[in-house]
Amino acid sequence: MIDAHTHLDVRSFEDLEKMALCGIEKIITCAHDPYKMSTPEVYFDHWDRLIKMETKRGSLAGIDVKVALGVHPMGYPKEWPTLIKNLPKYLDNENVVAIGETGLHHLNEDEKDLLKEQLYVAIDYNMPIVIHTPEKNKREALVEILKILKEVNIREDLVMIDHINKDTIDLVRDIDVYLGLTVHPMKISPMEALKIIKNHNKKFILSSDLGSLKSDIYALPKTKLLMKNNNIKDDKIRDILYKNPKEFYRL
Repeated sequence: MIDAHTHLDVRSFEDLEKMALCGIEKIITCAHDPYKMSTPEVYFDHWDRLIKMETKRGSLAGIDVKVALGVHPMGYPKEWPTLIKNLPKYLDNENVVAIGETGLHHLNEDEKDLLKEQLYVAIDYNMPIVIHTPEKNKREALVEILKILKEVNIREDLVMIDHINKDTIDLVRDIDVYLGLTVHPMKISPMEALKIIKNHNKKFILSSDLGSLKSDIYALPKTKLLMKNNNIKDDKIRDILYKNPKEFYRL
């Protein structure tokens, strides 16, 4: 199994060990806003920690940890163009497999510009990009994201729109991007994920979005068992938990 979206820098080493024991082989840890991201220097330190420390912690726990680097819409400095200018310097690192987590959260114009610029980097450097949708105003945010994706004309296979739920799945019915299902106490339950998977034939990717708030390190094995017990075909389970994230992140 591949946990396709986490924030390991705020989780314990013991969490990593437990995830390894229950069959998680690879984890993607994404850039986020673990503290007040008030200057570009704070972001650079955060990116460096993900590349140097989190990959090492994963190795010690027996898990292959890879990194997505980007500027999160929930916290970024006024000088964010400096981050965009420097982001390409990190993309050649063997442990950096994507740009992210980016997206929209408060839906202001500055956020939209920030998302566009990261999408242009993804296009220019042929990198996958992880796009956040918020818990509130999720449909409104997704509509805006879809407009921006069309405007920048990015290839669909480079995009994962994350935190999709039953209220937004209809908006992505006619596009062929990867869709993230986040099994998390504040997002969707294993049963809600199962219902979406049963009713829609899309390129789903499952993740736990482990962070500093309440999360579930067993989100993937719980959902895997539920799918198995509800007669989801083994090939489809493998696609969602392994093949799709492997292809998206080019692991």
